[in-house]
Amino acid sequence: MEKPLGNGVPSTYAGYIASAWMIVFAAVSFYWAFGGTAGVDTVSLGQELAGEPWFITILWLTGILKLGGGVLALALVQSWGQLLPRRLVLVTAWGVSVLLVVHGSDFIIHGALTENGLIGLPAPAAWTTAHWQTFLWGPWWLLGGIAFCVATWNYQRRSR
Repeated sequence: MEKPLGNGVPSTYAGYIASAWMIVFAAVSFYWAFGGTAGVDTVSLGQELAGEPWFITILWLTGILKLGGGVLALALVQSWGQLLPRRLVLVTAWGVSVLLVVHGSDFIIHGALTENGLIGLPAPAAWTTAHWQTFLWGPWWLLGGIAFCVATWNYQRRSR
């Protein structure tokens, strides 16, 4: 029987959300690596770098890492995850959690500073990557980080 959180929500939901988040995010990386262009202009220098061999390599590598993160998130909630060394799972999961939260927060803070004119843009534009970082990518990274934090915390509590 699954152990619910204090509000009746099963403690595994965050792990499944984190896994789905990572898989969706990996799909975007693979889409761009295959040459897709929708949304690439929302990423700093995305349009300029699309098609560059080293950028495509980075997209493939980050896509694979994101899939690995999806598996890690599942390890936090699936019974087979208990077969893995607890310390390794916790160190890796907390590391991913912190990385995602810090990266998302950085995007939001940097974007907010840009939006308020405290940081200048290299070239004025109606809708810049700063907007996308502030209102899409920052919150998206932060959402994944929060899901990972909750999933990791729940795993840590359950696996003692």
